[in-house]
Amino acid sequence: MNDGLTANAVRNIVQDKYGFIWFGTDNGLCRYDGRKVQPYRIAGLGISQYVSALMAGDEGLYVGTQKGVFLLRFDGQAFERLPMDIHSTVTYLSKDKEGSLWVSTMEQGVWCLMADSKIRHYDFKEVDGFISQVYIDRDNQIWTVTNRREPVVQRLNRLHDRFEPQKLRFDGSYNALRMLQTSDGRLWFGTWENGLLLMHDDGRLEQVLSPAVAKTGSHIHTLFERSNDCIYIGCDDGVVCFNPKTREIHRGMMDMQGSEGNSIANRFVYSITSDTEGGLWMGSYYGGVTYISPISRRFVAFAKDGTPDGLNGNVISQFCEDRQGRIWVGSDDGGLMCYAPKEQRFLDYPHQDILSRMNVHALCLDDSGDLWIGTYTDGVLVMNLETGQLRRYRQTDSQRSLDNSSSYSICIDSSGRLWVATMAGLNLYDRRQDEFSRIGKINATTIDIDEDGQGRLWLSTQGAGVWRYDCKSGEFRQYVHDDKDETSIPDDQVNCALVDQNGTLWIGSLGGLCRYDAENDCFRRVRLEIRNQNVMSIIEDHGALWLATERGVVKYVPGEAIQQFTRQDGLVGEQAQPNASIKASDGLIYIGTTNGFSTFYPYRISVNKTMSPVYITSMEILNRPEYASDGQPLDLSKTKEISLGYSDARMLTFSFASLSYCSPEKNQYAYCLEGFDREWNYVDNQNRATYTNIPPGSYTFRVKATNNDGIWSDHEATLKIVVHPPFWWSWYAKLFYLLLIGVAIWYYVRFRLRRVELRHQREMQRLNEEKEKEVREARLNFFTMIAHEIRTPVSLIIGPLEKMMKGSQPTADLRVIDRNAHRLLELVNQLLDFRKVEQQSLVMHFAPQNIHELVQSVSERFAPTFEQGGKRFLVNAPDEHFTAMIDKEAVTKVISNLLTNANKYTKDEVRLTCNVEPDGEHFRIEVADNGVGIREEDRRRIFEPFFQAQDNKPGTGIGLNIVKTIVAQHHGDISVASEVGKGSVFTVVLPVVQEEMEKDGLRKEDPEPFLPAEDTKSGHMSSDTISIPLSSSDASRPTMLIVDDSEDMLDFLANNFQEKYEVLRAGDGIEALNLLQKHEVSIIISDWMMPRMDGAEFCRQVRRNPLTSHIPFVMLTAKTDDDSKVQGMDVGADTYIEKPFSVQYLEACIRNMLLMRRRLMEKFATQPAFSVEEIAQNPTDNEFLIRMNKIIEENFSNPDLNVAFLADKLNISRSGLFAKIKTLVDVTPNEMIQIVRLKKAAQLLREGNRQISEVCYMVGFSTPSYFSKCFQKQFGIKPGAYGSSGGDGGS
Repeated sequence: MNDGLTANAVRNIVQDKYGFIWFGTDNGLCRYDGRKVQPYRIAGLGISQYVSALMAGDEGLYVGTQKGVFLLRFDGQAFERLPMDIHSTVTYLSKDKEGSLWVSTMEQGVWCLMADSKIRHYDFKEVDGFISQVYIDRDNQIWTVTNRREPVVQRLNRLHDRFEPQKLRFDGSYNALRMLQTSDGRLWFGTWENGLLLMHDDGRLEQVLSPAVAKTGSHIHTLFERSNDCIYIGCDDGVVCFNPKTREIHRGMMDMQGSEGNSIANRFVYSITSDTEGGLWMGSYYGGVTYISPISRRFVAFAKDGTPDGLNGNVISQFCEDRQGRIWVGSDDGGLMCYAPKEQRFLDYPHQDILSRMNVHALCLDDSGDLWIGTYTDGVLVMNLETGQLRRYRQTDSQRSLDNSSSYSICIDSSGRLWVATMAGLNLYDRRQDEFSRIGKINATTIDIDEDGQGRLWLSTQGAGVWRYDCKSGEFRQYVHDDKDETSIPDDQVNCALVDQNGTLWIGSLGGLCRYDAENDCFRRVRLEIRNQNVMSIIEDHGALWLATERGVVKYVPGEAIQQFTRQDGLVGEQAQPNASIKASDGLIYIGTTNGFSTFYPYRISVNKTMSPVYITSMEILNRPEYASDGQPLDLSKTKEISLGYSDARMLTFSFASLSYCSPEKNQYAYCLEGFDREWNYVDNQNRATYTNIPPGSYTFRVKATNNDGIWSDHEATLKIVVHPPFWWSWYAKLFYLLLIGVAIWYYVRFRLRRVELRHQREMQRLNEEKEKEVREARLNFFTMIAHEIRTPVSLIIGPLEKMMKGSQPTADLRVIDRNAHRLLELVNQLLDFRKVEQQSLVMHFAPQNIHELVQSVSERFAPTFEQGGKRFLVNAPDEHFTAMIDKEAVTKVISNLLTNANKYTKDEVRLTCNVEPDGEHFRIEVADNGVGIREEDRRRIFEPFFQAQDNKPGTGIGLNIVKTIVAQHHGDISVASEVGKGSVFTVVLPVVQEEMEKDGLRKEDPEPFLPAEDTKSGHMSSDTISIPLSSSDASRPTMLIVDDSEDMLDFLANNFQEKYEVLRAGDGIEALNLLQKHEVSIIISDWMMPRMDGAEFCRQVRRNPLTSHIPFVMLTAKTDDDSKVQGMDVGADTYIEKPFSVQYLEACIRNMLLMRRRLMEKFATQPAFSVEEIAQNPTDNEFLIRMNKIIEENFSNPDLNVAFLADKLNISRSGLFAKIKTLVDVTPNEMIQIVRLKKAAQLLREGNRQISEVCYMVGFSTPSYFSKCFQKQFGIKPGAYGSSGGDGGS
């Protein structure tokens, strides 16, 4: 073991009290922790770091050199030269019971450093100061030996404080290099040329080891008592083991058996010692350090070494023991071999030249002494071990031969029958006929045959699971793996089986270990806490199962922790072979692997219960090792706390070691950085831990470890780590930051006070503006509310007025009333438009419009007004084909407002001009008058809301503001030119094309609800309007429900519709819902704005109720904005009509709505392919009709299918069902049932694969003739004609 040593010449080895091993070499001091050799340099020695002596004390390590003795204190990690004037080589170091340090030297005799720091020197001039060793025995006597000259042995006389020669008798001259007192009290001397001497009580020296006789033992350098019967002698010839009881001598260390052979090649051994675990350490002059583990003798390894009497193959497949105790070994690559355990060598045997070349897989010894040998492709051979006769059995054409020439398993059962398993099946040997019976086909390689207590054979196969053969019944039973069944075998590749002493069958497979549960005829899996579960062979010994796996050997005892053994424990290899194991008669277990085989006695395998200590040994920062101030490696094993800078904590690596040397590779570790880690990190045998970016703070790094057998030590290594913050977070930096924050706070407070002052000023300004806005909003809200309220009375004025003017020739007074009523409506609309402007909800609906027609239309409407006032009205319109993209209604409002203003202030002339600009992309509208004009200061504010110029005539002051907003939304421009006393000219310039119609809040024009073709302004109906009766089968009048919170509006509408309808009246939605529960209603007219429940919610409730969802719903409202229209249609209204409205227009909308429904009803009743879903007006009605249709179709054959049955299934009353179906489809429920039958029949006829009679009975008709008659009456076509036309017929 010379990796990391500073020199191969190792003269001293000691173990300190913490467990570290120290080596003194010719080139320095080294420390070993089981994983790493760490050199230590003594600065006081200079270039030569020669270490001549070592001794481990309680306070530190004593190091003897050529320049004196140095003390390496455990708590200081610095070398201290002891105050003795030694300038020659130190040969030995000892300490007596009083604590005095004794030092022997080559030229200066002996030195003593007493516990009170006094120094004594004994010069030994009679031997030139050359002392090989100063030794202290159990009685605290101080001895010295030398090999220079006599006196060789001296002892300290404490009374006279001098060393006195000892009178020893020996035949001839002698000297001594080392002295040893064994446990029995006897003293031994190791000499240079006289071997080993024993001193008797009478002073006689006895030579117990003579180099001349034993041919070993010359130049003894060290003596070490291993046990009562073994003294190890280190000499130039290597190591000699001397038994003081029997006086037997053995070359080499007895502990080396099975580790590195029967002897060691290292010679010139200078040091031998043992550690706390019982391991032996040997230092030699040329060979460095050799370690002999106390567990090295657990296993004996046999590998192919090429020697004539050695193992001939590596891949071992089978073992067999004969009557003489010899072990026959079968292999893939070495054939058959014979091993003699007593002689510890491999023997020759008959026919070895043939059998050594075969691929041997099965071995079995029968009662007659014949060895049966199963091979791959070479059949089964039988060799008589007494005569050497060899015979062979192969597969032939005969049915009495083997069924295959490859055999991997041969077995003799309890009845003496011999079974041979081949790669094809199972064969039984007939001794009398010398032939085989083919028992059964397996079609897989059988690797093992075992017999249980019931005489049944269990066959382990490679890929086909386990087969059980009942010899009595001749039945086979196969057990295979099932992923869904935990009681099946773990895997179909079964390697071995074993019936233990209790009769339990164990199975080893690729998936692990299991046992057979005979009571339930299943297998119970055993989970092993190992990395690889592939069990290759099983051996039982005293209740324990020894399992050979792909990763070594495992000892398994149910209920106990497992033990695992690998190469580090002495195994020749870890990859075991299937069923390649045996327990010999002497208890020795053989395990075959791919690298040879290993043997062991189970009783020698014991758990190493020594709890080895663990230490943190070193640290790296940013992958660079850290060193102490004196240049020594930074040792953290005794360090309690370290401080690190912020930058150092970016990457820290700690190394640690468990001081268990038996098998360091099997030591396991766990570590945790308290304050950083949440739990322990278990890292197997990894002895380094790396942390990155540790924040500033205090932490504790903890490490725990096991020994080679997994025993966790109670001792934990701990290290407190303080990570200091960076300079920019140090205390003085924090003080600076505090001052800086104080200054910042002062400036901030000052800034805030200033800001609060400014904010107060802005807040006062905002409050004033908000107050003005609130006043303005209140005024607008008031105007808007009044405007909405005015619409209802205006409707009650315009409605009766239209009726009066239509009934007779209108008088002048009626015209005045009509004109002013429309004027009032115009003002209301203007106020609502302004409200839209204020809320930014005035939306333009751009569309191509003929500008010529628009200008002419507006001028025609204003011409009578100007004519009545005696004013000239001049109009200049553009080309009659000129069109532009505008909102027609909005531009009409622009021109109307400008003409209205001009009419107010003109003197006698107003001019309206519209021309296309020269660029062709814009057109201009001008309205000019010759009135009083506008002052310059008023012109700047003329377009502000509610602004009225000086000498203004009565008005709202919002018209021009609306004009400006409309022009802006057209992306145009408006301006005014005026001169006081001469008049004003308002100019509007608009683009011909609007490029961004769908942006900036604009939207396409919403579709208008379907209205009848009529002139809603004049109230004249178009000539094609059709009057439709509400019911073709019921003479009674339908019921109309009118809902409005205005009594006048209720009276007005009721008077208009009472001739055609039974009228019900309600003041709000809640009252209306109550009436709907009591009356069958045919149509609903409802106002929007009402107390308690408004029209929108009322409509929503009507549509949700299946009993009322079919009723047509007309919504009346004073809300004219588009969002209200959309909301009204979304809640389910059929028609949305704005107030004020024309009664004739309202009647026309109702007639047209009912007309469309009537047409859908007729289409449903007369067209076979028209489905019931197409007549529903809303989802509720659609769901009702689909459900009704399904109930009818499912009960075609039910004789109870009638109105009562249908009403019951639909959870509705008979009258309610009648009213709903009548309103939706305009038929009675009985007619509806027949229509559904006939439509289903039409569908079946369209499919074309059924006869008319068959269809007739399928839809519930009793006779085909009646069915044909009804079909033709309903659809206008006979069933046969309809079916032949492919469903295209029908009226």
